[in-house]
Amino acid sequence: MRSVSTFANIADHHSVVFRDPHAYSAHPHLAVTGNGDWLLLFTQAPRRQGVLHPPQDPLYRNLLVRSCDEGRSWTAPSPVPGFGWHGMECAGLTPLRSGGVLVNQWKFHWYTRAHAQAYLPPGSYLLAEDLMDTAGMGAELSDWQPNPTTISQYQWARGDGETWVHLTMDGGATFTRSTRVNTSPFSGGYGMRGGFEIDGEVVLPLCDVPNWRQIFVIRSRDGGETWSPPSLVATGEQHAFEEPCPLVLGSGRVLMMLRDNSTRVLHMVSSLDGGMTWSAPAPTSITDYPADLLELEDGVIVCVAGRRRPPYGIFLYISEDEGRHWYPEHGVAVRADLPNRDLGYPSLARRADGSLFVLYYAQDAEGVTGIHATVLRLAKEGTAYGGG
Repeated sequence: MRSVSTFANIADHHSVVFRDPHAYSAHPHLAVTGNGDWLLLFTQAPRRQGVLHPPQDPLYRNLLVRSCDEGRSWTAPSPVPGFGWHGMECAGLTPLRSGGVLVNQWKFHWYTRAHAQAYLPPGSYLLAEDLMDTAGMGAELSDWQPNPTTISQYQWARGDGETWVHLTMDGGATFTRSTRVNTSPFSGGYGMRGGFEIDGEVVLPLCDVPNWRQIFVIRSRDGGETWSPPSLVATGEQHAFEEPCPLVLGSGRVLMMLRDNSTRVLHMVSSLDGGMTWSAPAPTSITDYPADLLELEDGVIVCVAGRRRPPYGIFLYISEDEGRHWYPEHGVAVRADLPNRDLGYPSLARRADGSLFVLYYAQDAEGVTGIHATVLRLAKEGTAYGGG
């Protein structure tokens, strides 16, 4: 077996893909369609004094841009599936063999504080002070936790929500079908890396929002119009699994990386029967999260993940045995110079010249959070994976 430690990265350049000084733009997902176009899906909300993520802010939208030249230029952003859809979690893309693309979304129910207190049953909603307390903000956002005076300005309440899947046949320009998905008995269905198509079925992995503790899959045989009941993939008393990232290997084996908010270690499950049954979750020893995966032509699997501890940045890991070992001690820095932990959710694709295009969100020197990209090549023993 080749030694992963001999891989090195040569960063060609960094660039800003999308930046709006009045908005907070984050959580990208990149997918390549059947005709070679690239679709980029990300979240956006008004820029605020602190940092709020989709579970805390009702004005988040999912925006879509398209590139016909492998990320060198992009169309103007458009909301998915259109205007009027807000209060969204991060969303995922699933390209289909038919040429269509599915977008899966979780839409929170949001109310004014006065409406919730007057008309909703106690315990069926959370107020802004609940969403922005220490537990609600979590480790990633604790640096920007609003003070009580600021929180009092946010007159909203959050209830449960809905899982939706939308179909586009023209690369995201228009959406021709929207399907609300029943995820019962799970509380809801959220995923930010889409699903996969195998053996005539679309398999979509999700987590049980707003609990963010269990992973399940739903399946469709008609291109996402109807869906099977959920099937459990991963759970555990000492774990809080969310944000699954699937990859179908050339061998037919299916891998799935899972974020674990309890251990802060990426876990992996695998399936040999198209996602019908799964192995038990196993730790990878990678302490960056969440992940995106890509298989190269020679069977090498690349994993990118965000590092929200010094040195802040985006790191890349390689497995040469179908994800069984990752050697995190040999992680490659895509970026290791980011200013703070307002970063992450890297997603990647491979250009025709073999170079890797890695998207992620990060804060710039002016404090604006936007979508950034790094193009890099991977080299081993003098042989480069990628062009010059």
